[in-house]
Amino acid sequence: MKKILLGTSGLVAVALLATAANAAETPKVTLGGFSDFQSGWSGGQGAGTRSNGFRNDNEITVKVDGKTAGGLGYGAEIDLEADVTNDANNQGTNASRTFTYLESGFGRVELGSNKSVASTMRVDASSVAAATGGINGAWTYFATDGNTAANFITTSKLVSEHGRVSSANLGDESTYNATKVSYYTPKFSGFQAGVSYTPQIDDRGQTMTRSDTASVSDVFDLGVGYEGTFSGIKLAAAGTYEFGDGEGTAGPAGFGTADISAWNLGAILGFQGFDLAGSYGSWDDSGLTGVEGDYWTAGLGYSMGPIGTSVTYLGSSLNSAANARDNDFQNIVLGADYKLAAGLTPYAEVSFFEFDGTTRATSNEGTAVILGTQVAF
Repeated sequence: MKKILLGTSGLVAVALLATAANAAETPKVTLGGFSDFQSGWSGGQGAGTRSNGFRNDNEITVKVDGKTAGGLGYGAEIDLEADVTNDANNQGTNASRTFTYLESGFGRVELGSNKSVASTMRVDASSVAAATGGINGAWTYFATDGNTAANFITTSKLVSEHGRVSSANLGDESTYNATKVSYYTPKFSGFQAGVSYTPQIDDRGQTMTRSDTASVSDVFDLGVGYEGTFSGIKLAAAGTYEFGDGEGTAGPAGFGTADISAWNLGAILGFQGFDLAGSYGSWDDSGLTGVEGDYWTAGLGYSMGPIGTSVTYLGSSLNSAANARDNDFQNIVLGADYKLAAGLTPYAEVSFFEFDGTTRATSNEGTAVILGTQVAF
C-alpha cells in the first residue's frame, strides 16, 4: 500500500511539473493574519485554580503565489506565531505552519509542516460553529486546570491532529503539523479526494528524528468529500481515515507504543441560513497500547448578514484494558459573533463541559465563558 501511494504521488508530481515553463511573472506576496483578544471565566474548577483571565493570540501569514507560462501554479505559506510567549498549544516556537505547493489541472500538492487531508477535509459539528470554533474552539484555555484532561478525547479530530491523549494539557497540537506531503485531486462534479504521507509523526520544520524505534511512523491520511446544492439545499459530506505504525517503544508522553488507526464520517445539510451537522469518529488504535475510543458530534448553525450563531455538541468515550470503566467526556458550546466591520468581529461563547473519569480525581465538570474580539487582516 505504501509503495503504491508513494509511486502515485511521484507520478502526480511529474505530471504537475510537466506543465511548467519559465515563470511568466514575479510571484505575488500577500501579508495577512489576525490579532485575537479573549476574556474568559470558568466555574467548577479545583481548589487553588483561578476562575478568570485574559489571553491574546496573534499570527502573521505570508503567502506567495505565482504561475509559470505553462500554467503551473506554485507558491508557499508561512504562518508566523507573533505572540510575546511560546504558543500555548505547542504548534511551534516561530511558526505554526510552513509549506510550499504546486497546482495544476492534475490537482494540488502541498509539501511541508502543514495540516493533513484528514484535518482539512473533515466535516463535523465544528464546521458550522460560530465564535472561536465551538467544540474545537478556545474553551480549552479556560475549562480546566489540567488535572483531569489526560486520557479523554476532547475534540472531534483523528489521533495525530488531536494530539497525545495521554497529555494532561488540552489542545495539544504538537503533531498536527508534522512534516508531510499531501495531494488533492481536482473537484469532479462536487467530489474530491486527498492523501497525506507523514514519515514520522514527531518530525516538523527542521527537526527530523533518525530513530526507527520511537513514536509513530509511516502515517497515511486519506479523505474523500462531496459538496453540492439541490433545490436550494446544500449538502457537504466527507469521510477521512488515518493509520500509522507504532514502533513499540514509548515516544514523548508514551505516544507511539502502538499503531494508530482512526476514521471519521460527517455531513452537513444547509437551507436558508441554517446548517445542520453531525459526525461519528472511531479511534480503533490510539497510539497507546490497549487504548481505544470513539466520539460523536451534532451542531446547528445559523447566519444572517453579519450575525452568526451556533450550538455544537461533542460526546466521547475512551477505554483501556487496564480500567474497569471508560473515560467519558461531554461538551455543549453556544457561540455567537458579529462582523462589525471588515475584519472586525466581536464574539461570545459559553461551554458546558464534563469529564467523567474512572476515579473521582479524574472527574470534573464546569462552565467556561469567553468574550473576545478578533481583528483579521
